[in-house]
Amino acid sequence: MKKVVALFLCFFLLVGFTIVPGSGVEASSSSVQHVFSPKSYTHYGGTTYAVKKFTYPKTVKVRLSNGQYAYRSVKWSKVSFQKAYLNRTQRLVGTVHGTSKKAVWSVRIKNYPVRITTPVIRSVGKKQIPSMPKLLTAHFANGQRSTYKLTWGPRSTNTIGTKYVSYRASGLNVAFSGKVKLNVRDVMLTQPVFTILTNNEQIQAVGNIHYPEKGIRHYLIAENRETKKQYKKNIYPNRDGSYKVASLPLKPESYNVYVQSGVKRTSPVVVTLKDGQVPDDTEADIRKLLKGLLLNIDVTNPLLQDIVFPQIDGVTFSIGSNNDALSSSGKVTRGTKDELVTFTIQAKRGEIKESITYTNILIPKRSQTDEEELDLWLNSIQIDNPLTKNIDLPTYPGVVFSIDSSNPAVVSSSGVVTRGDQDVYVNLTVRATKGSVTRTKSFPNILVPKKDASAESLIDDYLNRLVISSPVTTNITLPPLAGATVTLTSSNQAVITNGGVVTRGMTDQSVSLVVTVTKDGVTKTKIFLGLLVPKKEGGAEGAVDDYLAGLSINSPLTANIVLPPFTGGTATLSSSNQAVVSNSGVVTRGTMDQTVSITVNATKDGVTKSRTFSNLLVPKKEGGAEGEVDDYLATLSITSPLTANIVLPPFTGGTATLSSSNPAVVSNSGVVTRGTMDQTVSITVNATKDGVTKSRTFSNLLVPKDDALLTAELDAALNAINLGNLINLSTNISLPSASNGINVSWSSNQPGVISNTGVIQQDPTESKPFILTASVTKSGLTRTKTFNGSVAANVQLVLGDDVTKIKSTFGTLYPVFDLSLPTSLNGSPLTWTSSNPTLMTSAGDVRETDIVSPFTLSVENASTIQMINMSTQDVDTGLLGGLIDTLGAIVNPVVNALGGNSQSATLPSEYGGLLGIGAKSITNWESSHPDLVTIQGYNVTIKRDQQDHLVVLQAKYQGINQPIPIIVKLSKQ
Repeated sequence: MKKVVALFLCFFLLVGFTIVPGSGVEASSSSVQHVFSPKSYTHYGGTTYAVKKFTYPKTVKVRLSNGQYAYRSVKWSKVSFQKAYLNRTQRLVGTVHGTSKKAVWSVRIKNYPVRITTPVIRSVGKKQIPSMPKLLTAHFANGQRSTYKLTWGPRSTNTIGTKYVSYRASGLNVAFSGKVKLNVRDVMLTQPVFTILTNNEQIQAVGNIHYPEKGIRHYLIAENRETKKQYKKNIYPNRDGSYKVASLPLKPESYNVYVQSGVKRTSPVVVTLKDGQVPDDTEADIRKLLKGLLLNIDVTNPLLQDIVFPQIDGVTFSIGSNNDALSSSGKVTRGTKDELVTFTIQAKRGEIKESITYTNILIPKRSQTDEEELDLWLNSIQIDNPLTKNIDLPTYPGVVFSIDSSNPAVVSSSGVVTRGDQDVYVNLTVRATKGSVTRTKSFPNILVPKKDASAESLIDDYLNRLVISSPVTTNITLPPLAGATVTLTSSNQAVITNGGVVTRGMTDQSVSLVVTVTKDGVTKTKIFLGLLVPKKEGGAEGAVDDYLAGLSINSPLTANIVLPPFTGGTATLSSSNQAVVSNSGVVTRGTMDQTVSITVNATKDGVTKSRTFSNLLVPKKEGGAEGEVDDYLATLSITSPLTANIVLPPFTGGTATLSSSNPAVVSNSGVVTRGTMDQTVSITVNATKDGVTKSRTFSNLLVPKDDALLTAELDAALNAINLGNLINLSTNISLPSASNGINVSWSSNQPGVISNTGVIQQDPTESKPFILTASVTKSGLTRTKTFNGSVAANVQLVLGDDVTKIKSTFGTLYPVFDLSLPTSLNGSPLTWTSSNPTLMTSAGDVRETDIVSPFTLSVENASTIQMINMSTQDVDTGLLGGLIDTLGAIVNPVVNALGGNSQSATLPSEYGGLLGIGAKSITNWESSHPDLVTIQGYNVTIKRDQQDHLVVLQAKYQGINQPIPIIVKLSKQ
């Protein structure tokens, strides 16, 4: 066979349309007799949430004048998604390439979602389980609504703050997804209303606890103001957070009463229980009781719920109102319009009466929606401008109020105002949420003025920001105030000293503290009542307490201080005068007696406490050997970091020796051995003369790592990593997480090709290179090593698509053809296999046969195999042989154009002229890929994409009853 035949790949399996036996091919673009309508189509999902978007057919089937069928590209009119066209059949008209005939396509657009109601998660307390909405509501184009089951992503409430929880929902060709805020809030305690029950032995509290932390208990605490003894009663709030609880029976005394949840508590209120029963109280006492009860009745504006009276034995309540919307018993009746009501609440006990009047209280109409109700609440909120005090938001069952601040450092989300040294403007938005409905009210340009410069204002600001939280477990250090004196006074110095030192005993104890601030002759105080100092615990805290309690530093101080070892912890020393006693415990006696204070800090498992030994006497230096030993030790210097051997200076008339806390790092002879990590040692120098021995310790000396040793260790770990062959990967690889006992981290320069964990993403068009970098780190030193590789293209998808387009019912191949089958596509090898090598070899050589003999030819790429049906028949090769001899020369320019970068080419219009055969016409050409290789007459327009393609050009030759296919490779862009 001649070499030129290899260019033609002429087998009829690659026909781009169904061939009717004995028929001709399309003669010209004007020969279209009929345009077939595409199959009618129904689309769900619309344009926003559709999983499968609406697409138009790119081609339509046509019948030609010669009876053949072909496919032509088409451009359609637009489908309408407007409401008026829903569920109606739309008639789309298409302009078909190469003919004036029109295509018609029937499309029906079903009702589809246009927006969704974003689900809302109600705020919860720390570690509480949030109530997640079950359904998502979608609003459809025709006004209908539909719900879909929600699937939620992970959510955690272990920390306070705003989280974002992902959600998904799906339906018929629609998918919804997004993120929703989950606010985890700190516990909120409303100031309770305290009343004395009629037996005069119990105190009742009524209030609310919102957003409690799961597992935290709540208590009503009454603390005897004289003895400081506390009486606790558990509180079990209702589902809406409200509670009513009475204390244990109490003796006639004065009590500080408050509610505590975890470490938070309400402001203490002084309640005095008198001896005897309540009915025996004086008239003044009864009037005081009635006034207090009236002031604590919850009356809101707008008034949306019934007024509830306190239940106190012997006390009755009634309401006189100018409007039937509010009854004498406090029942609220909302009508068809808004009502302004003025009313008086009267409290009566025996013949003694007290009252309180409310004017112009709004009772809104009953037809209000949640949105209108929230707007009423928001309209009742006012924020001062300028703003100098904290913002108090209202409370209402079922409604959650919050603040969005443009500057949380000045106005926090809970309404706390912090004034600084400059005037600041903030934008505030108050947000009210009820169920899934949220409404807001904006307060722009609120001025938070700078702090007043007067001493009184500075002290007020200092005390307002000062917080001492209960329980108290660590020492208290008050922040300084420039130009002021700040002192602490404790009610029990055995538990908390006036210096703030906390000593926990074997039982829980209660201490009250008074902070006094004096500046420019102005003195003010702030009282912290009933601070809980819990009993000493086991574990780290108990160990620290025991260590400090066992310490003893005696006065006079003549020898260096050596702290006893603290098992599992560390202990350090701090001196008030390091020239006399250093922080390493070295005592330097001078020419006169001096006093110092020594503070020992002990730390274990994150718990740090201290103990101070004050006014220790360091007597003056004595003469003789003792003074010489002191002078020698005082002149020593061992500095950190320690990189060279230690050589002690000579001690005339005496001896000096060295003792190391870790001889493997620094020997007792001073030899330093550096390893692969930083280490610390303590060195003690002992000096002796005339029987006098003293020592000086140099603590926490750093012996830095040896970078050369560490580098070698890290490089050995990298060199031990073997990933094998990384070229043309088609499967994920396993990246080791450790090597030689050292953790390995990985990074990819092309995470879209291969991830940091070795997961590959194959490109359908070409092989993609990558570089993986392994990093090992130890003692602050990092070494890296790179691994180059590539991910193979997933070209079996391209091959399958091309073969689907070009294969059809095949005619007969003639034995003069030598099919040069392509060996690769997009850089990936192709394997061809013939089912009958006696008819055609796997290399493409067609053999002679007397009858029409069918067989198959398969092409394989990776895991994809495409099967092609074929047949051969022996013929008189005279005419066909002449064709083969000349066809290569005339088609070569087109083959080169498709394989190169050209965008156009011209096909031959005749063939022959050899072996006595005159030239004959090529009547028609056609492409298997009209979207890439477009043929109009004999002109070829070439369009390339990001991948190679197998393309078949079919020629109809005068004198040959079968079209001759020519297969070529169309190179990528």
